[in-house]
Amino acid sequence: MQCPYCKSKESKVIDKRTTDRGNATRRRRQCLGCNKRFTTYERSETLDLFVVKKDGQKESFDRHKLLLSLSKACEKRPIEQDKIDNLVGEVLQRLIALRKSEVESYAIGEVVMDLLKNLDDVAYIRFASVYREFKDIHDFQKEVLQISSASEFAERPSEDTPSWLSVKEAVATFGLPERTLRRYISQRKVRSRLEDRVRLVYANDIRPPENDKKQGRWVDVKSAVSLFGMSERTIRRHISQGKIKSSLVNGKRLVYVKNQQKNTAT
Repeated sequence: MQCPYCKSKESKVIDKRTTDRGNATRRRRQCLGCNKRFTTYERSETLDLFVVKKDGQKESFDRHKLLLSLSKACEKRPIEQDKIDNLVGEVLQRLIALRKSEVESYAIGEVVMDLLKNLDDVAYIRFASVYREFKDIHDFQKEVLQISSASEFAERPSEDTPSWLSVKEAVATFGLPERTLRRYISQRKVRSRLEDRVRLVYANDIRPPENDKKQGRWVDVKSAVSLFGMSERTIRRHISQGKIKSSLVNGKRLVYVKNQQKNTAT
C-alpha cells in the first residue's frame, strides 16, 4: 500500500478491525519510510445500483458521496467515525434488500433521515436542510417542531399509543392516493417511520381529530390566537413544550381548545 505522504510502498499494519456493519476491514498502517500513519479500508463491491435523480437523470450509486454528506452533517458532533461508517453500511443493506437496479434519490434520502433521527438530532436537521432544500428559518422551525412533537409523543403512556398503518393500509382506509400520501411523507406533512423495511404512517396525521362539543374542539393555530389571547409564537412554543395539545392533519397544525379555556380567553 502506497504511503500518501512519501509515496513509499512499504508499510506495516498496526491495527485492524471490521467496520461498516462487517462489510469492510479498517487497517491502521505505519509507513516504514517516513513513519507516518494512515488508514486504509477494504470492502467488497456488491451493489450494482443506479440512482434516479429529481430531474430523471440516472447515475451510479456513489458510496463515497453518501459518506461525505453524512460526515458533513455529523461535523463537530460527538459521533465517532465508526458510527458514521456503520450508518452507511445500514443504508447499503437496506438498498440491497430492495433488490432493485434503480432507486429514486428521495427514497435513499428517507432511509438516511430515518437512521439519522435515531443517531443525532442536530445531524438530522443538517441533513434535512439540504435534502429537503430548506428556504428560510421557518422550514427549520417546522422540522424542529416535528422532532419535538415526536419525542414528546414517544414519552406518552401506552394507552395513548398512536395508530401506525402501512402506506397501503392508509390508502385503503382514508381513500388517499398513494402518490399523494408519499408526497406528504417526503414533505414531512405526515409522520412516518420504517419498521422491518415497511413504511408506516401515523394515522392521526391523516384523519382529522374528532371534536367533543362538551369538552372542546380542534382549531387551527390562527384561530387559537384569538381564543387563547396569546401570540402565535407563544402558542407554538407551548405546543413544542407539550402545554397545549396539538395534532398535525394533512400538513396543518391543529390545537385543542377546551370550552373552559375558550370562555376564559373571551
